[in-house]
Amino acid sequence: MAEEQTGQEPPVPDRIPQRIYEGMPVYDSQGEIVGTVKVMYYGGASEEAIQKMLETEEAGAGDSSAFDADNVPKEMRARFMRQGYILVDGPDLTGAKRYIGPEQIEGIVTQDIEGRMTDTVRLRATRAELLNA
Repeated sequence: MAEEQTGQEPPVPDRIPQRIYEGMPVYDSQGEIVGTVKVMYYGGASEEAIQKMLETEEAGAGDSSAFDADNVPKEMRARFMRQGYILVDGPDLTGAKRYIGPEQIEGIVTQDIEGRMTDTVRLRATRAELLNA
């Protein structure tokens, strides 16, 4: 049922939608372009793999990871490894703000872009909310 029929918001997904692909346009909740999908990781890492990644980074061996370069907090790293994330390339998006988790994604929406029907990622937040997070 639609949100207006039930009076409830749709459930927040705990995984990245499988239909997201590299180069896909990303829009905020008001329809403003945020950027494009640069990388997507669908999640599913085991607890063992997550612990190993965190321990490796604590030992200083993980200095070359994108998470390190973007100063992504450890709690977010672990969640992204479990649930997945998309890395968005867009103006003004830097550091950890470029990482979008499943709870921030409203869904995949098909919309007319320059006369062509195109699948896009629609976020739950506005561009301003992403930049000020």
